[in-house]
Amino acid sequence: MPLKIELKPHESIIIGESLITNDGERTRFYIEGNVPILREKFIMREKEANTPSKRVYFIVQQMYLTRGDKQYQNLYIEYIKDLQAAAPSLIPYTRPISECILKADYYGAIKNAGKLLQVEDERFGEMLKETL
Repeated sequence: MPLKIELKPHESIIIGESLITNDGERTRFYIEGNVPILREKFIMREKEANTPSKRVYFIVQQMYLTRGDKQYQNLYIEYIKDLQAAAPSLIPYTRPISECILKADYYGAIKNAGKLLQVEDERFGEMLKETL
């Protein structure tokens, strides 16, 4: 069964390794096959990865899009260590991400990384905004 995607005007989506941006009109299309897909609201650009949790999310996103490229796994370990040093209270939220990565469930890992971002924002949001 194909996946139906509807894009708003000027909305972007990543399909595989390609960033696709819609023109000025709403568009609907269908995707068949097994390829990583990220809608715009879940896409984090590298320049936006400016906190420990955002760096973890960004690298998990890259792992999802490349289906677990080893270079990103090494960066993930580095970023998790940085996060644990910067905010030990977030360690429990990293465990589900790591468990998904160990099972090569990168979609699950990115969903759990999204939860990590929410918790970081709830706990440290104002403080982070002041330092950036």
